[in-house]
Amino acid sequence: MPESNLSFAKIVANPSAYSWSQVYNAGKLFAVLSLETSEETKEKDYLNVLGKEILDTLEQEFFTLETKDLDSIKEAVLQTSQKIPENVTSSFVIVTFVNNILYIYILGNGKVSLKRDGRLGNLLEANDQKPDSLKLASGFLQDNDVVILQTKQFCDIISIETLSEFLDNLPPSEAAENLAPLVHEKEESGAASIIIGYKAPLEEEEITANHKPKEEASKEQSPFYSPKLDRNGSFLAKIEPLILSFFSKLRLPLRLELNHPRKVILTIVLVIIVVFVGSIAFALKKQQDTKTQEVFASIYPEASKKYEEGESLMELNQNLARESFSKAQGLLESGKDKLPKDSSEEKKVLELLAKVNSALGQTSGVTSSNAKQVDSETSSVLLQEIKNSGLYFSQDNKNIYGLTNSSVFSLSRDGSDKKTIIESDQNWKRVVGVFPYNGNIYVLDADQNQIFKYVPTSSGFSNTNYFSTTKPDFSNAVSLAIDSSIYVLSLSGNVDKFTRGNVDNFSLSGLDKKLLNPTRIFTDADTDNIYILDNGNLRIVVFDKTGSYKSQYQATVIGNAKDFDVLEKDKKVFILSSGKVYEIDLK
Repeated sequence: MPESNLSFAKIVANPSAYSWSQVYNAGKLFAVLSLETSEETKEKDYLNVLGKEILDTLEQEFFTLETKDLDSIKEAVLQTSQKIPENVTSSFVIVTFVNNILYIYILGNGKVSLKRDGRLGNLLEANDQKPDSLKLASGFLQDNDVVILQTKQFCDIISIETLSEFLDNLPPSEAAENLAPLVHEKEESGAASIIIGYKAPLEEEEITANHKPKEEASKEQSPFYSPKLDRNGSFLAKIEPLILSFFSKLRLPLRLELNHPRKVILTIVLVIIVVFVGSIAFALKKQQDTKTQEVFASIYPEASKKYEEGESLMELNQNLARESFSKAQGLLESGKDKLPKDSSEEKKVLELLAKVNSALGQTSGVTSSNAKQVDSETSSVLLQEIKNSGLYFSQDNKNIYGLTNSSVFSLSRDGSDKKTIIESDQNWKRVVGVFPYNGNIYVLDADQNQIFKYVPTSSGFSNTNYFSTTKPDFSNAVSLAIDSSIYVLSLSGNVDKFTRGNVDNFSLSGLDKKLLNPTRIFTDADTDNIYILDNGNLRIVVFDKTGSYKSQYQATVIGNAKDFDVLEKDKKVFILSSGKVYEIDLK
Protein backbone atom coordinates (compact mmCIF):
# COMPACT_ATOMS: atom_id res chain seq x y z
CA MET A 1 0.00 0.00 0.00
CA PRO A 2 1.56 3.36 -0.99
CA GLU A 3 2.22 5.69 1.92
CA SER A 4 0.93 9.24 1.89
CA ASN A 5 3.45 12.01 2.45
CA LEU A 6 2.61 14.34 5.34
CA SER A 7 4.42 17.61 5.96
CA PHE A 8 3.53 19.78 8.90
CA ALA A 9 4.50 22.85 10.90
CA LYS A 10 3.58 23.94 14.41
CA ILE A 11 2.56 27.24 16.05
CA VAL A 12 2.59 27.34 19.86
CA ALA A 13 2.25 30.38 22.15
CA ASN A 14 4.43 30.89 25.22
CA PRO A 15 2.92 29.42 28.43
CA SER A 16 1.87 31.44 31.48
CA ALA A 17 1.01 30.57 35.08
CA TYR A 18 -2.66 30.13 34.19
CA SER A 19 -2.57 29.00 30.57
CA TRP A 20 -0.57 26.46 28.56
CA SER A 21 -0.71 24.94 25.09
CA GLN A 22 1.12 22.32 23.07
CA VAL A 23 1.17 20.69 19.64
CA TYR A 24 1.60 16.91 19.45
CA ASN A 25 2.54 14.47 16.70
CA ALA A 26 3.30 10.74 16.68
CA GLY A 27 3.22 8.98 13.32
CA LYS A 28 -0.09 9.96 11.71
CA LEU A 29 -1.69 11.12 14.96
CA PHE A 30 -1.82 14.91 15.46
CA ALA A 31 -3.30 17.06 18.24
CA VAL A 32 -3.37 20.58 19.62
CA LEU A 33 -4.15 21.06 23.30
CA SER A 34 -4.64 24.11 25.50
CA LEU A 35 -5.29 24.14 29.27
CA GLU A 36 -6.43 27.06 31.41
CA THR A 37 -7.05 27.43 35.14
CA SER A 38 -8.01 30.33 37.37
CA GLU A 39 -6.58 28.80 40.56
CA GLU A 40 -3.59 30.56 42.04
CA THR A 41 -2.48 27.83 44.42
CA LYS A 42 -1.45 25.16 41.91
CA GLU A 43 2.12 23.94 42.10
CA LYS A 44 4.77 25.12 39.69
CA ASP A 45 4.43 23.75 36.11
CA TYR A 46 1.08 22.16 37.02
CA LEU A 47 -0.46 22.71 33.58
CA ASN A 48 2.72 21.58 31.82
CA VAL A 49 2.84 18.31 33.80
CA LEU A 50 -0.91 17.77 33.35
CA GLY A 51 -0.71 18.45 29.61
CA LYS A 52 2.09 15.96 29.08
CA GLU A 53 0.15 13.36 31.07
CA ILE A 54 -2.92 13.93 28.87
CA LEU A 55 -0.91 13.60 25.65
CA ASP A 56 0.92 10.51 26.95
CA THR A 57 -2.47 8.94 27.75
CA LEU A 58 -3.75 9.74 24.23
CA GLU A 59 -0.68 8.09 22.73
CA GLN A 60 -1.04 4.98 24.88
CA GLU A 61 -4.78 4.63 24.22
CA PHE A 62 -4.42 5.26 20.46
CA PHE A 63 -1.48 3.00 19.66
CA THR A 64 -2.89 0.05 21.60
CA LEU A 65 -6.04 0.00 19.43
CA GLU A 66 -6.23 -3.16 17.33
CA THR A 67 -8.53 -1.50 14.80
CA LYS A 68 -8.46 2.23 14.14
CA ASP A 69 -11.81 3.55 12.98
CA LEU A 70 -14.16 6.39 13.94
CA ASP A 71 -15.69 4.60 16.93
CA SER A 72 -12.58 2.90 18.33
CA ILE A 73 -10.57 6.14 18.21
CA LYS A 74 -13.52 7.93 19.82
CA GLU A 75 -13.24 5.58 22.83
CA ALA A 76 -9.50 6.33 23.06
CA VAL A 77 -10.25 10.08 23.07
CA LEU A 78 -12.95 9.66 25.75
CA GLN A 79 -10.58 7.62 27.92
CA THR A 80 -7.98 10.38 27.53
CA SER A 81 -10.54 13.04 28.50
CA GLN A 82 -10.81 11.47 31.96
CA LYS A 83 -7.37 12.89 32.71
CA ILE A 84 -8.67 16.48 32.43
CA PRO A 85 -9.75 17.81 35.88
CA GLU A 86 -13.06 19.63 36.22
CA ASN A 87 -11.35 22.83 37.35
CA VAL A 88 -9.26 23.03 34.15
CA THR A 89 -10.72 24.37 30.88
CA SER A 90 -9.37 22.62 27.81
CA SER A 91 -9.42 22.95 24.05
CA PHE A 92 -8.40 19.58 22.58
CA VAL A 93 -8.41 18.98 18.82
CA ILE A 94 -7.26 15.61 17.45
CA VAL A 95 -6.94 14.18 13.93
CA THR A 96 -5.43 11.01 12.54
CA PHE A 97 -4.75 9.85 8.99
CA VAL A 98 -5.71 6.23 8.23
CA ASN A 99 -4.83 5.55 4.60
CA ASN A 100 -6.69 8.35 2.75
CA ILE A 101 -9.31 8.89 5.47
CA LEU A 102 -9.13 11.70 8.01
CA TYR A 103 -10.76 11.23 11.43
CA ILE A 104 -11.47 14.41 13.46
CA TYR A 105 -12.31 14.85 17.16
CA ILE A 106 -12.89 18.10 19.09
CA LEU A 107 -13.13 17.93 22.89
CA GLY A 108 -14.34 21.21 24.32
CA ASN A 109 -13.99 23.98 21.71
CA GLY A 110 -11.72 24.36 18.70
CA LYS A 111 -11.67 24.06 14.93
CA VAL A 112 -10.34 21.98 12.03
CA SER A 113 -10.14 23.72 8.64
CA LEU A 114 -9.34 22.36 5.17
CA LYS A 115 -7.79 24.07 2.18
CA ARG A 116 -8.59 22.35 -1.11
CA ASP A 117 -8.17 23.64 -4.66
CA GLY A 118 -7.32 27.12 -3.41
CA ARG A 119 -10.40 27.40 -1.17
CA LEU A 120 -10.42 27.33 2.64
CA GLY A 121 -13.35 26.13 4.73
CA ASN A 122 -14.11 24.61 8.12
CA LEU A 123 -14.52 20.84 8.38
CA LEU A 124 -15.58 20.78 12.04
CA GLU A 125 -15.99 23.58 14.56
CA ALA A 126 -17.09 23.81 18.20
CA ASN A 127 -17.69 27.29 19.66
CA ASP A 128 -20.02 27.00 22.65
CA GLN A 129 -19.52 23.35 23.52
CA LYS A 130 -19.26 22.12 27.12
CA PRO A 131 -15.67 21.23 28.18
CA ASP A 132 -16.45 17.50 28.31
CA SER A 133 -18.49 17.42 25.07
CA LEU A 134 -17.10 15.73 21.98
CA LYS A 135 -17.66 16.44 18.27
CA LEU A 136 -16.35 14.08 15.61
CA ALA A 137 -16.31 13.63 11.83
CA SER A 138 -14.52 11.72 9.10
CA GLY A 139 -14.04 11.90 5.35
CA PHE A 140 -11.79 11.22 2.37
CA LEU A 141 -8.73 13.29 1.53
CA GLN A 142 -7.52 14.48 -1.87
CA ASP A 143 -4.03 15.15 -3.12
CA ASN A 144 -2.53 18.48 -1.91
CA ASP A 145 -5.16 18.99 0.81
CA VAL A 146 -4.04 21.15 3.74
CA VAL A 147 -5.54 20.42 7.18
CA ILE A 148 -5.31 23.02 9.97
CA LEU A 149 -5.94 22.15 13.65
CA GLN A 150 -6.66 25.16 15.91
CA THR A 151 -7.34 25.62 19.62
CA LYS A 152 -10.14 27.97 20.59
CA GLN A 153 -7.63 30.66 21.59
CA PHE A 154 -5.90 30.42 18.21
CA CYS A 155 -9.27 30.85 16.48
CA ASP A 156 -9.91 33.98 18.56
CA ILE A 157 -6.66 35.52 17.28
CA ILE A 158 -6.50 34.28 13.68
CA SER A 159 -9.66 34.72 11.59
CA ILE A 160 -10.52 32.44 8.68
CA GLU A 161 -9.74 35.31 6.29
CA THR A 162 -6.26 35.83 7.79
CA LEU A 163 -5.61 32.10 7.70
CA SER A 164 -6.64 31.91 4.06
CA GLU A 165 -4.34 34.80 3.16
CA PHE A 166 -1.29 33.29 4.86
CA LEU A 167 -1.88 29.81 3.41
CA ASP A 168 -2.01 31.12 -0.14
CA ASN A 169 0.37 28.93 -2.21
CA LEU A 170 2.77 28.47 0.72
CA PRO A 171 4.03 25.21 2.21
CA PRO A 172 3.07 24.57 5.89
CA SER A 173 6.49 25.62 7.21
CA GLU A 174 6.42 29.07 5.59
CA ALA A 175 2.75 29.66 6.47
CA ALA A 176 3.46 28.82 10.13
CA GLU A 177 6.53 31.05 10.17
CA ASN A 178 4.46 34.00 8.93
CA LEU A 179 1.54 33.35 11.32
CA ALA A 180 3.65 32.86 14.46
CA PRO A 181 4.38 36.60 15.07
CA LEU A 182 0.65 37.36 14.99
CA VAL A 183 0.08 34.77 17.72
CA HIS A 184 2.99 35.75 19.96
CA GLU A 185 2.20 39.47 19.92
CA LYS A 186 -1.25 38.76 21.42
CA GLU A 187 0.29 36.94 24.43
CA GLU A 188 -2.53 34.40 24.43
CA SER A 189 -0.84 31.35 26.02
CA GLY A 190 -3.56 28.91 24.97
CA ALA A 191 -3.11 29.54 21.23
CA ALA A 192 -1.78 26.56 19.29
CA SER A 193 -2.14 25.26 15.75
CA ILE A 194 -0.64 22.69 13.42
CA ILE A 195 -0.73 22.93 9.62
CA ILE A 196 -0.55 19.58 7.81
CA GLY A 197 0.02 19.13 4.11
CA TYR A 198 -1.29 15.88 2.62
CA LYS A 199 0.32 14.45 -0.50
CA ALA A 200 -1.44 11.38 -1.91
CA PRO A 201 0.68 8.42 -3.05
CA LEU A 202 1.43 8.29 -6.78
CA GLU A 203 -0.69 5.19 -7.28
CA GLU A 204 -3.64 6.89 -5.57
CA GLU A 205 -3.31 9.96 -7.82
CA GLU A 206 -3.38 7.86 -10.98
CA ILE A 207 -6.37 5.75 -9.97
CA THR A 208 -8.28 8.79 -8.74
CA ALA A 209 -7.97 10.33 -12.21
CA ASN A 210 -9.56 7.23 -13.77
CA HIS A 211 -12.53 6.93 -11.40
CA LYS A 212 -14.24 10.28 -11.49
CA PRO A 213 -17.82 8.91 -11.67
CA LYS A 214 -17.30 7.17 -8.33
CA GLU A 215 -15.84 10.34 -6.91
CA GLU A 216 -18.91 12.35 -7.83
CA ALA A 217 -21.22 9.70 -6.34
CA SER A 218 -19.34 9.67 -3.07
CA LYS A 219 -19.15 13.40 -2.48
CA GLU A 220 -22.72 13.40 -1.16
CA GLN A 221 -21.79 10.95 1.60
CA SER A 222 -18.78 12.70 3.09
CA PRO A 223 -17.65 16.21 4.05
CA PHE A 224 -14.60 15.75 1.88
CA TYR A 225 -13.58 12.95 -0.45
CA SER A 226 -10.88 11.04 -2.29
CA PRO A 227 -11.90 7.64 -3.78
CA LYS A 228 -11.04 4.37 -2.09
CA LEU A 229 -8.46 2.35 -3.95
CA ASP A 230 -8.18 -1.37 -4.63
CA ARG A 231 -4.51 -2.03 -3.95
CA ASN A 232 -4.71 -5.82 -4.11
CA GLY A 233 -4.14 -6.17 -7.85
CA SER A 234 -1.59 -8.72 -9.02
CA PHE A 235 1.82 -7.89 -10.41
CA LEU A 236 0.74 -8.99 -13.90
CA ALA A 237 -2.16 -6.57 -13.77
CA LYS A 238 0.31 -3.73 -13.21
CA ILE A 239 2.54 -4.52 -16.18
CA GLU A 240 -0.20 -5.75 -18.54
CA PRO A 241 -0.78 -2.28 -20.11
CA LEU A 242 2.95 -1.98 -20.88
CA ILE A 243 3.03 -5.36 -22.64
CA LEU A 244 -0.12 -4.70 -24.67
CA SER A 245 1.17 -1.28 -25.69
CA PHE A 246 4.48 -2.76 -26.82
CA PHE A 247 2.84 -5.45 -28.97
CA SER A 248 0.40 -3.02 -30.53
CA LYS A 249 3.30 -0.93 -31.80
CA LEU A 250 4.91 -3.90 -33.58
CA ARG A 251 1.92 -4.19 -35.98
CA LEU A 252 2.88 -7.70 -37.09
CA PRO A 253 0.85 -9.27 -39.98
CA LEU A 254 -1.58 -12.04 -39.14
CA ARG A 255 0.11 -14.51 -41.51
CA LEU A 256 3.86 -14.68 -41.37
CA GLU A 257 5.95 -16.32 -44.08
CA LEU A 258 9.46 -15.74 -42.82
CA ASN A 259 12.76 -16.76 -44.26
CA HIS A 260 15.64 -17.69 -42.03
CA PRO A 261 17.10 -14.17 -41.53
CA ARG A 262 13.70 -12.86 -40.59
CA LYS A 263 13.19 -15.71 -38.17
CA VAL A 264 16.47 -14.78 -36.51
CA ILE A 265 15.40 -11.15 -36.26
CA LEU A 266 12.02 -12.12 -34.80
CA THR A 267 13.73 -14.38 -32.29
CA ILE A 268 15.99 -11.52 -31.22
CA VAL A 269 12.95 -9.24 -30.89
CA LEU A 270 11.15 -11.80 -28.72
CA VAL A 271 14.24 -12.18 -26.53
CA ILE A 272 14.40 -8.41 -26.13
CA ILE A 273 10.73 -8.40 -25.14
CA VAL A 274 11.27 -11.11 -22.54
CA VAL A 275 14.28 -9.26 -21.14
CA PHE A 276 12.33 -6.01 -21.13
CA VAL A 277 9.36 -7.53 -19.27
CA GLY A 278 11.70 -9.30 -16.87
CA SER A 279 13.55 -6.09 -16.10
CA ILE A 280 10.25 -4.34 -15.36
CA ALA A 281 9.23 -7.19 -13.07
CA PHE A 282 12.56 -7.06 -11.30
CA ALA A 283 12.41 -3.27 -10.87
CA LEU A 284 8.88 -3.35 -9.45
CA LYS A 285 9.74 -6.20 -7.09
CA LYS A 286 12.85 -4.39 -5.94
CA GLN A 287 10.81 -1.23 -5.34
CA GLN A 288 8.27 -3.18 -3.27
CA ASP A 289 11.05 -4.94 -1.33
CA THR A 290 12.73 -1.62 -0.58
CA LYS A 291 9.51 -0.15 0.71
CA THR A 292 8.82 -3.24 2.84
CA GLN A 293 12.30 -3.03 4.35
CA GLU A 294 11.80 0.66 5.14
CA VAL A 295 8.54 -0.05 6.97
CA PHE A 296 10.08 -3.01 8.77
CA ALA A 297 13.11 -0.96 9.82
CA SER A 298 10.84 1.80 11.17
CA ILE A 299 9.09 -0.50 13.65
CA TYR A 300 10.90 -3.77 14.34
CA PRO A 301 14.33 -2.67 15.71
CA GLU A 302 12.80 -0.14 18.13
CA ALA A 303 10.09 -2.59 19.23
CA SER A 304 12.70 -5.31 19.74
CA LYS A 305 14.78 -2.90 21.82
CA LYS A 306 11.78 -2.05 24.02
CA TYR A 307 10.99 -5.74 24.44
CA GLU A 308 14.57 -6.49 25.52
CA GLU A 309 14.45 -3.54 27.94
CA GLY A 310 11.30 -4.98 29.46
CA GLU A 311 12.87 -8.43 29.79
CA SER A 312 15.87 -6.97 31.64
CA LEU A 313 13.56 -5.09 34.03
CA MET A 314 11.27 -8.02 34.86
CA GLU A 315 13.06 -8.93 38.08
CA LEU A 316 13.87 -5.35 39.08
CA ASN A 317 10.69 -3.34 38.45
CA GLN A 318 7.61 -4.83 36.82
CA ASN A 319 6.01 -1.40 36.38
CA LEU A 320 8.91 -0.22 34.22
CA ALA A 321 8.98 -3.56 32.43
CA ARG A 322 5.29 -3.29 31.63
CA GLU A 323 5.82 0.23 30.30
CA SER A 324 8.54 -0.98 27.92
CA PHE A 325 6.39 -3.90 26.75
CA SER A 326 3.45 -1.53 26.12
CA LYS A 327 5.60 0.74 23.94
CA ALA A 328 6.80 -2.28 21.97
CA GLN A 329 3.20 -3.43 21.54
CA GLY A 330 2.13 -0.01 20.25
CA LEU A 331 4.90 0.07 17.65
CA LEU A 332 4.15 -3.43 16.38
CA GLU A 333 0.37 -2.95 16.28
CA SER A 334 0.67 0.30 14.35
CA GLY A 335 3.01 -1.19 11.75
CA LYS A 336 2.00 -4.81 11.18
CA ASP A 337 -0.78 -3.98 8.71
CA LYS A 338 1.65 -2.00 6.55
CA LEU A 339 3.64 -5.12 5.64
CA PRO A 340 2.74 -7.56 2.82
CA LYS A 341 0.71 -10.55 3.94
CA ASP A 342 2.73 -13.72 4.60
CA SER A 343 6.02 -11.89 4.01
CA SER A 344 9.02 -12.81 6.14
CA GLU A 345 8.93 -9.31 7.64
CA GLU A 346 5.29 -9.69 8.69
CA LYS A 347 6.04 -13.08 10.25
CA LYS A 348 8.89 -11.59 12.30
CA VAL A 349 6.68 -8.74 13.51
CA LEU A 350 3.86 -11.11 14.47
CA GLU A 351 6.27 -13.44 16.28
CA LEU A 352 7.68 -10.55 18.31
CA LEU A 353 4.16 -9.23 18.98
CA ALA A 354 3.17 -12.63 20.41
CA LYS A 355 6.18 -12.51 22.74
CA VAL A 356 5.32 -8.95 23.80
CA ASN A 357 1.68 -9.83 24.51
CA SER A 358 2.79 -12.83 26.56
CA ALA A 359 5.21 -10.67 28.54
CA LEU A 360 2.48 -8.09 29.17
CA GLY A 361 0.30 -10.86 30.56
CA GLN A 362 3.09 -11.90 32.93
CA THR A 363 3.59 -8.35 34.21
CA SER A 364 -0.07 -7.32 34.36
CA GLY A 365 -0.28 -8.10 38.06
CA VAL A 366 -3.86 -9.34 37.58
CA THR A 367 -4.97 -12.13 39.93
CA SER A 368 -8.40 -13.71 39.56
CA SER A 369 -9.24 -14.55 43.15
CA ASN A 370 -11.69 -17.14 44.43
CA ALA A 371 -13.00 -15.09 47.35
CA LYS A 372 -14.14 -17.48 50.08
CA GLN A 373 -16.72 -16.66 52.71
CA VAL A 374 -15.40 -16.63 56.31
CA ASP A 375 -16.84 -16.03 59.74
CA SER A 376 -17.71 -12.36 60.30
CA GLU A 377 -15.64 -12.38 63.51
CA THR A 378 -12.48 -12.85 61.42
CA SER A 379 -12.42 -9.06 60.88
CA SER A 380 -13.23 -6.97 63.96
CA VAL A 381 -13.97 -3.78 62.07
CA LEU A 382 -16.24 -5.43 59.46
CA LEU A 383 -18.08 -7.35 62.21
CA GLN A 384 -18.89 -4.09 64.00
CA GLU A 385 -19.89 -2.52 60.69
CA ILE A 386 -22.46 -5.32 60.32
CA LYS A 387 -23.74 -4.93 63.88
CA ASN A 388 -23.81 -1.11 64.10
CA SER A 389 -25.44 1.55 61.97
CA GLY A 390 -23.00 4.03 60.43
CA LEU A 391 -21.85 5.62 57.19
CA TYR A 392 -18.13 4.83 57.46
CA PHE A 393 -15.89 2.82 59.77
CA SER A 394 -12.16 2.79 60.51
CA GLN A 395 -9.84 1.54 63.25
CA ASP A 396 -6.57 1.89 65.10
CA ASN A 397 -4.79 -0.52 67.45
CA LYS A 398 -7.21 0.17 70.32
CA ASN A 399 -10.61 1.17 68.96
CA ILE A 400 -13.04 1.02 66.08
CA TYR A 401 -14.64 4.29 64.96
CA GLY A 402 -18.01 4.77 63.29
CA LEU A 403 -19.27 7.89 61.52
CA THR A 404 -22.92 8.99 61.24
CA ASN A 405 -24.40 12.19 59.85
CA SER A 406 -24.25 13.79 63.30
CA SER A 407 -21.47 12.13 65.32
CA VAL A 408 -18.43 9.88 65.65
CA PHE A 409 -18.68 6.95 68.05
CA SER A 410 -16.00 4.57 69.29
CA LEU A 411 -16.06 0.87 70.15
CA SER A 412 -13.49 -1.35 71.77
CA ARG A 413 -12.05 -4.04 69.50
CA ASP A 414 -14.54 -6.61 70.80
CA GLY A 415 -17.47 -4.27 70.16
CA SER A 416 -18.11 -3.30 73.77
CA ASP A 417 -17.95 0.11 75.45
CA LYS A 418 -19.73 2.00 72.68
CA LYS A 419 -19.78 5.77 73.23
CA THR A 420 -20.17 8.98 71.26
CA ILE A 421 -16.89 10.91 71.27
CA ILE A 422 -17.62 13.75 68.79
CA GLU A 423 -20.83 15.67 68.08
CA SER A 424 -21.20 17.58 64.83
CA ASP A 425 -22.83 20.61 66.44
CA GLN A 426 -24.47 21.19 63.04
CA ASN A 427 -21.05 21.94 61.53
CA TRP A 428 -21.18 19.02 59.11
CA LYS A 429 -23.01 19.07 55.79
CA ARG A 430 -22.11 15.84 53.92
CA VAL A 431 -19.49 13.71 55.66
CA VAL A 432 -17.94 10.90 53.59
CA GLY A 433 -15.08 9.53 55.67
CA VAL A 434 -13.51 9.14 59.10
CA PHE A 435 -9.94 8.09 59.95
CA PRO A 436 -7.83 8.08 63.15
CA TYR A 437 -4.18 9.11 63.14
CA ASN A 438 -1.78 9.76 66.01
CA GLY A 439 -4.63 10.09 68.50
CA ASN A 440 -6.55 12.60 66.36
CA ILE A 441 -9.79 11.94 64.49
CA TYR A 442 -10.21 13.29 60.93
CA VAL A 443 -13.64 13.74 59.31
CA LEU A 444 -13.99 14.53 55.57
CA ASP A 445 -16.85 16.87 54.60
CA ALA A 446 -17.41 16.79 50.82
CA ASP A 447 -19.79 19.76 50.62
CA GLN A 448 -17.57 22.07 52.66
CA ASN A 449 -14.35 20.97 50.88
CA GLN A 450 -12.78 20.56 54.30
CA ILE A 451 -11.27 17.94 56.57
CA PHE A 452 -12.12 18.55 60.23
CA LYS A 453 -9.32 17.59 62.59
CA TYR A 454 -10.44 16.67 66.13
CA VAL A 455 -7.67 16.81 68.72
CA PRO A 456 -8.17 15.06 72.12
CA THR A 457 -8.33 17.32 75.19
CA SER A 458 -9.07 16.75 78.89
CA SER A 459 -12.76 17.46 78.21
CA GLY A 460 -13.20 15.62 74.90
CA PHE A 461 -12.10 16.76 71.42
CA SER A 462 -11.48 20.23 70.04
CA ASN A 463 -12.17 20.98 66.36
CA THR A 464 -9.70 22.59 63.94
CA ASN A 465 -9.74 22.89 60.14
CA TYR A 466 -7.03 20.88 58.38
CA PHE A 467 -6.96 23.33 55.45
CA SER A 468 -6.32 27.00 56.14
CA THR A 469 -5.25 28.39 52.75
CA THR A 470 -5.66 25.45 50.34
CA LYS A 471 -9.12 25.13 48.80
CA PRO A 472 -9.46 21.62 47.37
CA ASP A 473 -12.48 20.36 45.48
CA PHE A 474 -14.05 17.43 47.36
CA SER A 475 -17.41 17.47 45.58
CA ASN A 476 -16.84 13.90 44.32
CA ALA A 477 -14.85 12.61 47.31
CA VAL A 478 -15.86 9.17 48.65
CA SER A 479 -13.16 8.11 51.15
CA LEU A 480 -9.91 9.09 52.89
CA ALA A 481 -6.89 7.35 54.42
CA ILE A 482 -3.89 8.67 56.37
CA ASP A 483 -0.29 7.58 56.91
CA SER A 484 1.47 10.86 57.63
CA SER A 485 -0.15 12.44 54.58
CA ILE A 486 -3.86 12.41 53.75
CA TYR A 487 -5.15 10.60 50.64
CA VAL A 488 -8.63 11.51 49.34
CA LEU A 489 -10.31 9.22 46.79
CA SER A 490 -12.84 10.68 44.34
CA LEU A 491 -15.61 8.86 42.51
CA SER A 492 -13.86 9.78 39.25
CA GLY A 493 -10.90 7.59 40.27
CA ASN A 494 -8.49 10.43 41.11
CA VAL A 495 -6.55 10.42 44.37
CA ASP A 496 -5.37 13.71 45.89
CA LYS A 497 -2.57 13.72 48.44
CA PHE A 498 -2.07 16.43 51.08
CA THR A 499 0.75 16.95 53.55
CA ARG A 500 0.49 19.52 56.35
CA GLY A 501 -2.46 21.14 54.64
CA ASN A 502 -0.76 21.54 51.26
CA VAL A 503 -1.45 19.64 48.04
CA ASP A 504 1.30 17.23 46.87
CA ASN A 505 2.26 16.38 43.30
CA PHE A 506 0.68 12.93 43.23
CA SER A 507 -1.31 10.82 40.77
CA LEU A 508 -2.01 7.16 40.05
CA SER A 509 -0.17 5.66 37.08
CA GLY A 510 0.27 2.38 35.24
CA LEU A 511 -3.36 1.17 35.36
CA ASP A 512 -4.56 -1.07 32.54
CA LYS A 513 -8.00 0.54 32.73
CA LYS A 514 -9.49 3.49 34.61
CA LEU A 515 -11.01 3.06 38.07
CA LEU A 516 -14.80 2.73 37.81
CA ASN A 517 -17.02 3.66 40.76
CA PRO A 518 -14.33 3.22 43.45
CA THR A 519 -15.67 3.49 47.03
CA ARG A 520 -12.85 3.01 49.57
CA ILE A 521 -9.14 3.77 49.91
CA PHE A 522 -6.86 2.37 52.60
CA THR A 523 -3.32 2.89 53.80
CA ASP A 524 -1.70 3.82 57.12
CA ALA A 525 1.72 4.43 58.66
CA ASP A 526 2.34 0.67 59.04
CA THR A 527 1.28 -0.24 55.50
CA ASP A 528 3.67 -0.19 52.52
CA ASN A 529 1.05 0.22 49.80
CA ILE A 530 -2.23 1.98 48.92
CA TYR A 531 -5.32 -0.18 48.38
CA ILE A 532 -8.45 0.93 46.49
CA LEU A 533 -11.79 -0.89 46.37
CA ASP A 534 -12.76 -0.56 42.68
CA ASN A 535 -16.36 -1.79 42.68
CA GLY A 536 -17.12 -1.01 39.05
CA ASN A 537 -14.28 -3.23 37.80
CA LEU A 538 -14.80 -5.93 40.48
CA ARG A 539 -11.27 -5.57 41.81
CA ILE A 540 -8.96 -4.34 44.56
CA VAL A 541 -6.08 -2.35 43.07
CA VAL A 542 -2.69 -2.00 44.77
CA PHE A 543 -0.34 0.99 44.29
CA ASP A 544 2.92 1.87 45.96
CA LYS A 545 3.23 5.11 47.91
CA THR A 546 4.37 6.99 44.77
CA GLY A 547 1.10 6.10 43.02
CA SER A 548 2.63 3.49 40.67
CA TYR A 549 0.45 0.47 39.91
CA LYS A 550 1.62 -2.85 41.39
CA SER A 551 -1.15 -5.43 41.14
CA GLN A 552 -4.89 -6.11 41.25
CA TYR A 553 -7.16 -8.81 42.64
CA GLN A 554 -10.43 -9.57 40.88
CA ALA A 555 -13.50 -11.20 42.46
CA THR A 556 -17.21 -10.95 41.65
CA VAL A 557 -18.17 -10.21 45.29
CA ILE A 558 -16.37 -6.84 45.00
CA GLY A 559 -19.19 -5.51 42.82
CA ASN A 560 -21.47 -5.25 45.87
CA ALA A 561 -18.70 -4.60 48.41
CA LYS A 562 -19.43 -1.98 51.08
CA ASP A 563 -16.00 -1.92 52.75
CA PHE A 564 -12.77 -3.87 53.12
CA ASP A 565 -10.13 -4.57 55.78
CA VAL A 566 -6.50 -4.91 54.63
CA LEU A 567 -4.03 -6.98 56.68
CA GLU A 568 -0.91 -6.44 54.60
CA LYS A 569 1.51 -8.26 56.94
CA ASP A 570 -0.80 -11.29 57.01
CA LYS A 571 -1.24 -11.06 53.21
CA LYS A 572 -5.02 -11.03 53.49
CA VAL A 573 -7.92 -8.76 52.59
CA PHE A 574 -11.38 -9.15 54.09
CA ILE A 575 -14.34 -7.83 52.06
CA LEU A 576 -17.79 -6.90 53.38
CA SER A 577 -20.28 -7.68 50.59
CA SER A 578 -24.07 -8.13 50.90
CA GLY A 579 -23.77 -8.46 54.69
CA LYS A 580 -21.17 -11.25 54.51
CA VAL A 581 -17.38 -11.30 54.96
CA TYR A 582 -15.10 -12.81 52.30
CA GLU A 583 -11.34 -13.42 52.29
CA ILE A 584 -8.78 -12.89 49.50
CA ASP A 585 -5.12 -13.87 49.79
CA LEU A 586 -2.46 -11.34 48.75
CA LYS A 587 0.73 -12.38 47.00
